[in-house]
Amino acid sequence: MIENDAYCNDVLIQLSAVQNSVKSLSAHILENHLYMCVTRDLENGDLDTIDELISLFKRFNQ
Repeated sequence: MIENDAYCNDVLIQLSAVQNSVKSLSAHILENHLYMCVTRDLENGDLDTIDELISLFKRFNQ
């Protein structure tokens, strides 16, 4: 779009759509991680996964 000299508002709208898509995908992957990997780790007594989750949530809230 930039190479084609698209109107700035159009570029910004597309960038916003991409950001929202990435956030949505990240939330979906995080949800699967919680249900699958974290559940498995906690059932196996691996409490280090809690520190990993705290780090992930801090990163998501920046």
